[in-house]
Amino acid sequence: MTDKAARLARQDEAVLDVCRKYACDLEHSRHVADLADVLFDAFLPLHGLSGEERTVLRHAALMHDIGYFIGRKGHHRHGEYLVRSDEHLADYPEDMRDLCAQVVRNHRRRVREGAKSMGRAQREALLWLSALLRVADVLDYEHEQRARVAGVRSRGRGFEVRIAGSDPLRLGERLQAKTDLLAQVAGGPIHFEKDEA
Repeated sequence: MTDKAARLARQDEAVLDVCRKYACDLEHSRHVADLADVLFDAFLPLHGLSGEERTVLRHAALMHDIGYFIGRKGHHRHGEYLVRSDEHLADYPEDMRDLCAQVVRNHRRRVREGAKSMGRAQREALLWLSALLRVADVLDYEHEQRARVAGVRSRGRGFEVRIAGSDPLRLGERLQAKTDLLAQVAGGPIHFEKDEA
């Protein structure tokens, strides 16, 4: 095993330790992480982010609900605090930990004002990762692990995301509200269709 692979394995285990410590619904968290991975890859030609940023997205997806341990209201803010302060993540590189904490914070609402002080590349990465996590999370809103991203393709000036295993129409306004940031960073509206294949 290379040094990089060993470091990544330690980070993965540390993130799972944090999830267990704060009693996450690991089935939901893992499913959201898998959905986020697929969305990251599907939009890769647009965002051009690195494998390191893909790892941050996966880890943020796994930990996005840890804040419920403190309280339901504001769980996204509590989650950010826990990512920044938990000793299990002490060996996580500081810049990656900061980005991961901010993605956890921004998976629910508007991007927090502190992000405006970031450099352009960092801010773009934060916006993309937050947007992808928001969509992945809402696709498993009911914690049933049924939805799968069957494909993403250009559709006019926007994009069509085909969903298998679940009907995206059931999510209605909730899905549209969580898709606004992705539409903004992708540069066009996002349409969801049920995959009939």
